[in-house]
Amino acid sequence: MDAEPVTFLIYSPFPNYSGGRENWLHNLAPYLMARGTPVRVVAYATNRPPFYSVDQSGIDVVALPSVRYFYGAFSFLNRATLGLLKYLDLFVCYPLVAALYLAVTRPRKLVCMNPLPEGMVALLSGVPYMVSVRGEVAKGMSQHLTFLEPLFRWLEREVLRRARKVLANGTDTQERLAGLGIVSTIVPNGVDFRRFAEPAPSGEVGKELERRAGGRPIIAFVATVDEIHGVSDAIACAVEMKARGANFMIAMVGKGDVSAFRARANALGLAGSMEFIGETASVVDVLQRSAIFLALSRGDVGMSMSALEAMAAGVPMVARDTPAYRQLIEHGRSGLLASNPSQLADCCIQLLREPETSRELGRRAQTAVREFDWLRVADTFLTEAVF
Repeated sequence: MDAEPVTFLIYSPFPNYSGGRENWLHNLAPYLMARGTPVRVVAYATNRPPFYSVDQSGIDVVALPSVRYFYGAFSFLNRATLGLLKYLDLFVCYPLVAALYLAVTRPRKLVCMNPLPEGMVALLSGVPYMVSVRGEVAKGMSQHLTFLEPLFRWLEREVLRRARKVLANGTDTQERLAGLGIVSTIVPNGVDFRRFAEPAPSGEVGKELERRAGGRPIIAFVATVDEIHGVSDAIACAVEMKARGANFMIAMVGKGDVSAFRARANALGLAGSMEFIGETASVVDVLQRSAIFLALSRGDVGMSMSALEAMAAGVPMVARDTPAYRQLIEHGRSGLLASNPSQLADCCIQLLREPETSRELGRRAQTAVREFDWLRVADTFLTEAVF
C-alpha cells in the first residue's frame, strides 16, 4: 500500500454517528483500501456508542478533542443557548483544534467532507485540500438563523474557489455549483448492490415492522426525521391516502426528534398508520419488507443514498419531483415522481393497487442502480482525485 493515506476531514464523531457523509465514508473506505490506498478519517471525539463497526475495516480514525464529547450535555446546553453553542463550536472551537492538527500533521492527500466547517479549517491551516459537496451546506447551517445564510454562502464560495478540486455527489449538486461559478467533478454516492438485492431472513427490525403492520403493506421513509427531508409532506400524503380508504403503514425510519411530528400525525388520525421506528443500522431489513419507498428530501440535500439502497432492494420509489431524484429514476419507468402530497398519494395508491406495475418499476430501478456499485465509485474517486 501507498504509505501516505487519503485523509478525510469530517465534522462528525465518525463512526459514532450516521448520516450521508458518514455512510459514504464507511462504505467507500474498504474499497479504497482494497485498491491499495490507506484511509485516515479525522473526526471528533464523543461518548456516543459507535453506529458503524470499523474494527476490521482498517480505517485509521483520529478523534480530535471536542466540546461535543458529552453528546447529551452539549445538546441540552445548545438548546438552552438557542443554538449559539453550536455556532461557537462550528466557527471557533472546532476550527482551532482541527486547524492545529492539520498544521502539525500536514496531510498530503486531504479531502474535506464539506466546505463548512471542514474546508474552512483546511484553508486556515494552509494545507492544500479537496472538498466533497453534497447538498446546500449554507442553507442547512443557517436554518435557525436565516440572516446568516448570505455570510455562509460567501464563505462556502471562497473555500470552494481555493480548493484543488471540488467533488460533487450528483448531477444536481454539480449544476448548483456551476451556478456559483464552481467547476466540479462527480463522485457519486454508492450502494452495496448484493447486500440489498439478495433476499435475507427477517431480523428484529423486520419482525417488529411486520408486527406493527399487521399484514398491511409497508411504505418506507428512510431519512433524518426533519422538515428538510420532507416529513411534513409524508404526513400530508398519509392523510390523503387514508381519506381515500387506502390500507397501509408508513414506517418512518431515521434519527431526529420525532415528538412534534408524532403528535401532529396522531392529531390527524394517523396513529397506527404512521409508525416512528427510529434510527437503525438494519436498513436492508426495512427495505426488503416494504412495498413502496417514499423519497421526499428537498432539492438541497444532494443525491440520496437511501434511495439508491431502495432501488437495489427492488422497492418501487415514489419521489419528490426534484433534480436530486430525477438523476436516479425516470418517471413511469423506474419510479414515480410527484410534486405535492396529493400527487404523492395518487402514486402510492396506484402502486398498491397495481402490483404488476409496482414489480416492474422495482425491477427496472434495480437494473439502473448497478452503475452505483461501491467498487465503481471507488475507482471514480481514485481517478478523479487530485493530490
